[in-house]
Amino acid sequence: MKETTKLAGEFVLIVVGVLVALAVETAFEDRADERLRDEYIARIKLDIESDKRGIGFRVDFFGDVQRFSEEFLLWLDRDDPVDQDILLASFYAAEIWPFVPAVDTYQDLQNTGNIRLLDDIDLRTSLSMYYHKASRSRSGWAPTENFRTYIRSVIPHYVQDLIRTNCPTTDKLDEEPTGFPSCSLPDVDYAALTALYEPLKADVEFRRWLNYRHSEVGVMVYLLSQQSVFADEVLQQIDEQE
Repeated sequence: MKETTKLAGEFVLIVVGVLVALAVETAFEDRADERLRDEYIARIKLDIESDKRGIGFRVDFFGDVQRFSEEFLLWLDRDDPVDQDILLASFYAAEIWPFVPAVDTYQDLQNTGNIRLLDDIDLRTSLSMYYHKASRSRSGWAPTENFRTYIRSVIPHYVQDLIRTNCPTTDKLDEEPTGFPSCSLPDVDYAALTALYEPLKADVEFRRWLNYRHSEVGVMVYLLSQQSVFADEVLQQIDEQE
């Protein structure tokens, strides 16, 4: 009887020891998960804040691009020769500056299964919608090539080189743009350019491409602005988690 009681006592001690060990291990795992969750949330926040800065730069940039396309459209209906302002308007109306959202952290969360660490379902849903919307909208941020291809085939290569050298708009993909500052273009033969541009006024297809480009840039500004609003909403949810 004493032996049975002793064995039972030892069994209970073993069970209690195992349960305590499991509880301690679970506590350590929970703390590790909490730290990892906080790291992911901090990284996601930095990514979306970076997106917002990039979006803001591009909204301003494409607002100017749309203004240039309108200026060039108006010139097509006038008898004025080509001058530096019209040359730059035609060149800048075709400018592109792709926006690529920062997705590495979110993809890491998904690929590793660590998305489970974000226990706030509303936040997980908002992040999913944010990146899905960004992915679907990227096609709207990359303009069609018709107008760009045509006008860049009309402007002589030496003139394009002068513009890129003397009037840069962006130096790197993610760098804040210089905007469209005043610049000087020496040695441009504007009489020759006027002769090259004159047939464009009667080219119905070209006018359609430019009209579409003008509209398309407006859509890009709208999509980017909406993405910025969505970013603010997600950032507010993230702040509530911290």
